[in-house]
This record gives sequence, C-alpha cells and structure tokens, in this order.
Amino acid sequence: MGMGLKRGAVALLLGGLPWATQAQTIAPQDTARGVTVTSRPRPDFDPLGVRLGNFRLDGAVEAGGGFDSNVYGRHSNVKSNGYATEAGSLSINSDWTQHALGASASTQSRQYLSRSSLDWTDYNVGGFGRYDFSADTNVEARYRHYREHLDVYNFDVQTAGIVQPVPYDSDELSVTGTTRFNRFGLLATGVYRTYRFEDVNIGGVRTKVSQQSFNSAIGAIGGSYAVADGRYVTAIMRFQDISYTNSVSSGRDSFTYEALLGFQYDFDGVWQGRLAVGWRHRDYRGPNLKPLQGLAAEGSLIWQPTQLTSVTFNVARTIEESIRLNVVSYTRTTGGVRLDHELLRNVILMADARLDNRVYQNPNQTATDLILTAGPRWLINRNLSLSASYSYAQRVQTSGGIQEYGRHVMELRLRVAI
Repeated sequence: MGMGLKRGAVALLLGGLPWATQAQTIAPQDTARGVTVTSRPRPDFDPLGVRLGNFRLDGAVEAGGGFDSNVYGRHSNVKSNGYATEAGSLSINSDWTQHALGASASTQSRQYLSRSSLDWTDYNVGGFGRYDFSADTNVEARYRHYREHLDVYNFDVQTAGIVQPVPYDSDELSVTGTTRFNRFGLLATGVYRTYRFEDVNIGGVRTKVSQQSFNSAIGAIGGSYAVADGRYVTAIMRFQDISYTNSVSSGRDSFTYEALLGFQYDFDGVWQGRLAVGWRHRDYRGPNLKPLQGLAAEGSLIWQPTQLTSVTFNVARTIEESIRLNVVSYTRTTGGVRLDHELLRNVILMADARLDNRVYQNPNQTATDLILTAGPRWLINRNLSLSASYSYAQRVQTSGGIQEYGRHVMELRLRVAI
C-alpha cells in the first residue's frame, strides 16, 4: 500500500505463418491489476539486457523507411516523398533494493529521398539518482539534454512562414521529493528547463527564431489521500515562471498558477484511471497582452474489456508557447483513445485516434487536427521485432485564414535489441 500511495502522488505531476505456433497462455502476473497489453511481461520475447554487476544495460537500434504524401502539410502545391529513418537507445540502471541510479541516451533521425532541407536528427542524453530515506520517503534528481525540432507541418511553424524543421536545444533539471504519513501522501517538485531555438534560412533570408528562446521554471506541491488500496483523492498546485532570453521579447515573460483537484482510482480491475480538473491563470509582463485563463485538465482512463485488449482514453488542456513573432501563447486541448490488442502472444495490434485543438487569442485563430494511426508489431524473438504503421492526419477545422489539409504516412521498421 505504501508504494501504491507514492505512485498516486507522483502521478499528479506529471497457422501457416511463422508466429502462429506460439501458444497464447495467460499467466497470473499477466492479469494483475494495472497490467495492460503494452506493459505485460513476455518472458519468451522480452530482451534480457546485459548484467554488469548490480546494473543492467539495455540497448536497441531500429531502421526502416516510409512514405509521406504531404511533407509540408499543405492544402495546395502538395509534395510527397519517401524517407529513411533510424533510431537507437541505450540505458543502464541499477537493480539495488534501496536507492537507484541510472543513465540513458537515445537518438532518432530521418532523411528524405529528394528533399534534404527536411532532414532532421534528434537526440537526448541524461541520468537520474534517487535516495531512499525510508520505504515511504525519497528524493530524486534528474538531468537531461535534448536536441529536438518542430516539424514543418507544425501549426506554428507553418503560420510563421517557415518551410523546414526548426531545431532547438533544451536542458532540463528536476528535483522531486515524496513521502507518506499513514493515508496521506505528499509530493514537492521543481523543474527548470531551457529552450534555445536556432535561426533558419529560407531562400537566403534568415528567420530569427532564436528571439523566441526562453527559460521555464515550475514548482509544484501535491497531496493524496488513500480512501482504499488503489483509490486516492488528489490535489495539486503548480506555479510556472517563463522568461525570454532576448530583450526584444521580454514583454512575453509570464507567470502562471493553477490548482487542480482529482482522483486516481482502480474501480474493479477492469476500469482504472486518474483525472484532475481545475483552473489556470497566466499574466504577462507586456501591458498590451491580456491574461490567459481557463479550465485546466489532465487525465487518463484505462478499460480492459478482456485479458487481451486494453483501451486507453486520455485528455489534457494546457497553455503552450508559440514561436510566432505576433503570438505569445495558445491554449491547447488534446484528447484521444488508443486500443492495444494481443492477437497472438508475439503479435500486438494498435489503433489510435487523437484530436489536437489550438486556440489563439491575438490574432483570433483556431485549428483542430485529427490524427489516426494503426499498425501491427511482430515480436520475432527476444532480439528482433518488426513493426508497420499507417497514419492519416487531417486538419478538420480552422479559422482566421488557416488552410485545411490531409496527409498519409506509411512506415516499416526493424528493431534489434539486446
């Protein structure tokens, strides 16, 4: 019950075919509460990793190719192209009974066959350490450096007139402490993250995206009360300070506070979920910028109608920063449902539907994207797996002169893991 309560607090923040011969048996641990199709252990197919004393090393490389029917996400003058994609990951983590230490790195890249200006490479590297004062109290610190990008079909990138990915670097440092007093769980966390955008050249003209670089500092205090094992009432307060690094953009600096009440609940082993709803308010330093406020929400609900099927519903409502010169922030509401089905022990089917709505107050613009994704994953053995996916994206609703578009993406990948 102690570890379950701590997890409750942490959740506040943040036949003819070769595989047909595999028997599909259900072990007791496969049907334990909280175990879904994607988190279920598969001893015959899960990579073993490499034991290094009291540490375990895990790694994987992945490569494949795909086709994008609308690489720029346009309504007219549509361009399609094929691409190659690669990914890799490496992690090492302790398996101590007390305290924890680990580090990891991952990378992903894409190269288009005839449009090299759209190529990108992302990576991240970092580590963490956790000190356990007792079974109920610990403090954990994490650091990670990111090299990422905004896609060319990203709404903000499009409306800024940029026709290539926008790269940026980011450093994130967080410290979190949790404890428990009988039925009460407490959590305190601080997160500091930097965002450094790179300028991009479009037709020989330099677009100064770097002016939109900023720092974000978040502090949060949360609590939970255990009504019963697996059932908690939760509350959290968050504060965020955003400061821009360029004096030209200093008027975009903001301070946000939000308060949410909710629950984390295991209803009957078939339904389980968490939901937090509250209010968020953001003030800006610039006198001409109106405060941005409204409903704050975050949550997910998992339904397991059978032992072989998991359905996950999720929703979030946030305020995010824009890279456009004439827009500071926007309200983003996302929601979706994902279905995972274990067709065979080593064949997993996935289907996902998501809506992404963005609302800007100045200028008054809205955009809603629908993204549908489906595909199988075949676990060939402990070290090899093959996955395929098809994704369809449609901008189903717009205003303020924004154009709608449709986009099809197909992809095939082979993964090798240790």
